[in-house]
Amino acid sequence: MENTIYIYNSLTRKKDKFLPINPPQVKMYVCGPTVYDQPHIGHARSAYIFDVIRRYLTYKGYKVTFVRNVTDVDDKIIDKAREEYKGEDLNSAAQQVAKKYLDAYHEDMQQLSILPPDKEPKATEYIPAMRKFIEELIKRGVAYVSGGDVYFDIKKAKDYGKLSHQALDKMEAGARIAPGEKKKDPLDFALWKSAKENEPSWDSEWGKGRPGWHVECSVMSSDILGDEFDIHGGGLDLIFPHHENEIAQSEGAGKKFARYWLHHGLLTINGQKMSKSLGNFIAVKDFLSKHGDNADDYLKLLFLSTHYKHPVDYNDQKIGEIKKERERFRILFRKLKEIYNKRDLSKMPVGIEEDIDRFRKEFEAAMDDDFNTPQALAVLFDLVTYANKLMHEKSMFTDKEFSQLAQINELLEKLSEDVFGLGFSSEGERSIRGSSFEEVEDKIRARDLLKKEKKYSEADIIRRELEEIGIILEDTKEGTTWRKKT
Repeated sequence: MENTIYIYNSLTRKKDKFLPINPPQVKMYVCGPTVYDQPHIGHARSAYIFDVIRRYLTYKGYKVTFVRNVTDVDDKIIDKAREEYKGEDLNSAAQQVAKKYLDAYHEDMQQLSILPPDKEPKATEYIPAMRKFIEELIKRGVAYVSGGDVYFDIKKAKDYGKLSHQALDKMEAGARIAPGEKKKDPLDFALWKSAKENEPSWDSEWGKGRPGWHVECSVMSSDILGDEFDIHGGGLDLIFPHHENEIAQSEGAGKKFARYWLHHGLLTINGQKMSKSLGNFIAVKDFLSKHGDNADDYLKLLFLSTHYKHPVDYNDQKIGEIKKERERFRILFRKLKEIYNKRDLSKMPVGIEEDIDRFRKEFEAAMDDDFNTPQALAVLFDLVTYANKLMHEKSMFTDKEFSQLAQINELLEKLSEDVFGLGFSSEGERSIRGSSFEEVEDKIRARDLLKKEKKYSEADIIRRELEEIGIILEDTKEGTTWRKKT
């Protein structure tokens, strides 16, 4: 495959050359949602980051198997079940909560045009496999039973702390055993938790209970992807203890586990952690509703403008700037469409010129360097500028110029849509405040005809009608272009 990808590996703390276990196959596992509330834009960032990484690996010729799990039994889900379904059977209520918010998550990801995973295992589907895994850990002497609970013995873990790069003695100094816990060491973590009254539970050799959170991912990832796979991803907040414990228990069971660990920075709102108590919680559905047809692109451009490893801060001013940036792309695609309407595309030369291909190479160089989306996005903006210079104050184009513009259009579409999942070349939804896309185009053509006939007052009436439904016209030497008012 052309070029080499380097990935910052949290395990080694450096950029490692990406060498899949069995190329061109790439096996990738990402920690997915715990479904107990409406998805927020922080969830969207996590999902989108790994969607872009998956898309880029596919673009480069890899065959990606992408797995994202769902935690559908958890203390938070049980608490929400008590809150939303008072008086109902708690087991049934927890199932209803999990289904409700998983459906909401799926709907939001679809609205954001984020590709679904190839596999989406649920924790409750893997209870028997988790019990078998825990039995193996007990048999190997790295886990122990204590009063109906089962704990992983941290003292038996090899190199515990190697992912979070913490010394075991320092971690132990700050650890405490919570009331009700029956473990030997404060850092030991639960593999199986004995059932509390009326809570969802399953039968086991150690009594009724349910699995601990950390054991889920070890079992599901190895079942679907094998005992060793290429990439494991999640947020920085998952490095410790979740991912650290995944490594400990998987290696404790004799598995090699993941080679590359990718962790993304978290999202803040106006410099503060997002929280309902602070009144700055932004649900995905609320963001999409507020910002209209192209809202998914606005959110994606915000995420692309910051490297995935770094935190990203959301504020309304940034979104306003991003709307203007997106408009540059949309106006260019509209201008190119107008030009194509006047030429025979079947006679366009095949291939891509060196002047245009350099943008592809620069884009790939940025993405090959640990998926540097801010730099890759800057390349797309440079390509827009290059195209506008080619078209500046021209109404006619030579065959060479037309070919270049066609190549730019194709390259921009491929990189922005196939890799970044953006909708620059489309108009989003096909309606504008009650008028169809085609009706808007018909009115613009009618206005152009009136102007040619020097019926300017009648042409102005059409302009005002379009303004009333949120359409802004721009008259250029290439013709009239339009955009939605933002």
